[in-house]
Amino acid sequence: MQYYDIDIHKKYSTYTMVDEQGNVMNQGKIDNSIEAFKEVFREASGSNTKAVIESTCNWYYIHDLLEGMVDEVVIAHPLRTKAIASAKVKTDKIDATTLAQLLRADLIPRAYIAPPEIRDLRELLRYRASMVRIRTKVKNKIHAILIKNGINSPYSDL
Repeated sequence: MQYYDIDIHKKYSTYTMVDEQGNVMNQGKIDNSIEAFKEVFREASGSNTKAVIESTCNWYYIHDLLEGMVDEVVIAHPLRTKAIASAKVKTDKIDATTLAQLLRADLIPRAYIAPPEIRDLRELLRYRASMVRIRTKVKNKIHAILIKNGINSPYSDL
């Protein structure tokens, strides 16, 4: 059995692979491309392999990419993963090794993974809510400019 942790960033990820005994077998830094992930997980296909990633802003892409390459992908719940938050020395390699060891011991607090259709609807709703907030800011700014220049608008909703 192989256990991977992928510490995700915007442009690259740091990964650690440990075996069943907890020995670090492989570590490295890769860019977040399909080709780079295929290269790292080429040896993983066909064997018992689990991977853990933290819930960050771009976890959807990495999760969906890994789903076809490993047996199981686990999303670590960020608020409940205290082992990394309380570490005195924090580096990507240390974080990745710690999460891989926690996955090996089945101690990862798992986050719920919504199906892709639900994720798409959630993203659409978040985007709409963001656009409504921007529209409100613009309207309030226009009202402020008009009032600052002594113009009373006959309309409350611009």
